[in-house]
Amino acid sequence: MKPPHVSRITHYASRITHYASRITFYILILLTIGWSPHPQEQEIAIIGQVTNGTPDGTVPLDLPVVLHTFSGMEETGVYTTTLTSDGSFHFDGLAPQEGDILTARVVYQDVMYASDFITLESEQREISLPVTIYETTQNPSTIQITQLHMFISSAGERIQMGEYYLIGNTGGRAYTGIQDPEAERPVTLRFTLPQEAEGLEFDGPGLGERFLESEDGFSDTEPIAPGNATTEVFFSYHFPYREGMEVERAFDAPVASIVILLSDEGLEMEGEGITPGGSMDTQMGPALSYTAGPLAAGEPLVFRLVERTVEPVSGEAAGQGSGGTAIGLVALAAAVAASYWMYRSPAAGPIPARARSLAEQIAALDIDFEAGRVTERAYRKKRKSLKRQARASLKE
Repeated sequence: MKPPHVSRITHYASRITHYASRITFYILILLTIGWSPHPQEQEIAIIGQVTNGTPDGTVPLDLPVVLHTFSGMEETGVYTTTLTSDGSFHFDGLAPQEGDILTARVVYQDVMYASDFITLESEQREISLPVTIYETTQNPSTIQITQLHMFISSAGERIQMGEYYLIGNTGGRAYTGIQDPEAERPVTLRFTLPQEAEGLEFDGPGLGERFLESEDGFSDTEPIAPGNATTEVFFSYHFPYREGMEVERAFDAPVASIVILLSDEGLEMEGEGITPGGSMDTQMGPALSYTAGPLAAGEPLVFRLVERTVEPVSGEAAGQGSGGTAIGLVALAAAVAASYWMYRSPAAGPIPARARSLAEQIAALDIDFEAGRVTERAYRKKRKSLKRQARASLKE
């Protein structure tokens, strides 16, 4: 069994293919043109500082730092160095191109930490990739589900349901989980499923890798670093539909807010504590929006799916009265992942590889913008480009 951080890196790298070799091309060039010095590429200073965000925490001076570089959707390089005596690091002799994306990663006490993803801008000659590490804890009291997004659609006599969790840690230590006597690794969060749920699928490493199967669902083994939304979980399943059926979802940690998107197919939702948000347009059709929460750990969310009796309010109703939650809804509803989960058939496979990476980039960009790590101008420009690529990929 691979360590969790190794599985995560392996999964990330497995989605990225390398360009085909061009040795023959270069040989032909050498045979057809005279020898002349090749213009030297401009080297870029790639630096960073590793700090420990836990009070009184330390930074090991022999800690390896791994740099990943990407061009478009392709990984173009992996480089390793170690920290200097003051906790800083630098990579020499590298000449990434404008538009390349860089990130630095370290593993401390079996938990992986990464810098932000930084895009090299024109005329930029230095990139700083600071990384914050933390001491660890097995106390789950600071863990909460910051946002939960549910995507629900009907397909004949079945309901397809996708759940996307943003999980945060309000403490100063990374939560590494509690050892379950029935599991081979510590688990951080447990997820139960409806009794008749079938076809469980994950976006990424599944059961036996990151997640461990349990009698009534599954458990996550991913450590949860401090921050508002440092861990994501995205899975789907389906179950038989009966008019007026009641669905109950319970959660292992407190839930700050819940946003539900129900495809506009003649159904609507009812339930205590669930607030309708009106109808909204997504990239793949209209949908009804609802909000709920907050919920305490173990407090259930119960709702019923019934035949619609009146037409929903359209327009901007979904964005009114729910503050930041509505903003998160609009952002995710516009993402390819949300639309795909809602409208695919239960028999379909996971999100197409050609769209999955783009959807993940959109979600990560949304999180960075909400956290203030990206300027609004850069955010709008990058998000527009990613959405255009995502739409094009789904039409292929």
